[in-house]
Amino acid sequence: MPRETGRTTEVFRITPSFGDHYKTLLVDALPLLRWEMDESVNPLPEALDAEWHGNPRGTVSDYPSGHAVVPVFSRRLAEETFPRFQGFGYCIPVQVPDARAGDYRAYVPSVVADCLDRKASSSPNEVGEIEHAAFIPERLPLEAPCFRLTDNRTYVYWNGWAARLIQSITGPENVELRLVWSTDPGAVPHPRPMGF
Repeated sequence: MPRETGRTTEVFRITPSFGDHYKTLLVDALPLLRWEMDESVNPLPEALDAEWHGNPRGTVSDYPSGHAVVPVFSRRLAEETFPRFQGFGYCIPVQVPDARAGDYRAYVPSVVADCLDRKASSSPNEVGEIEHAAFIPERLPLEAPCFRLTDNRTYVYWNGWAARLIQSITGPENVELRLVWSTDPGAVPHPRPMGF
């Protein structure tokens, strides 16, 4: 089972690097949101649609979507990480104009964990965002790369080992790891890690 480096446990949100020289994907997440909210009624989508956003000639990261609900991987990133992520989520094709089939795939975590420290966390807002999230360390599903919360079944939270693996493959200049929470009392979380 993967464990955090040393004695520190961390949870992140991953985003691509934003800026005028980047091109990112806008994903239509509605079919996935419906499944996440009630999978007994709504099927897991077989594919998701996306379109390019930003500088048309810009750099495309191997982690090209900033959507907090839908992590999207390039073919290369998927091939290098999904073998380690198997069993903890679903791989869904993302259909992108002018891209080959299989060039982009969404990773949807199936792990929903009741690990939020509700006393130390802010309440979810109207769209489900928890601006300040704290966790109960012994309840974190550390073997999984990422997870969703019983308190918010849509937003994706990444365990430190998986976030750093993704960053090591994409390059630190291409992805941002926004610290959500850490067992290190001196660590400073991002002011709004799940926001834009």
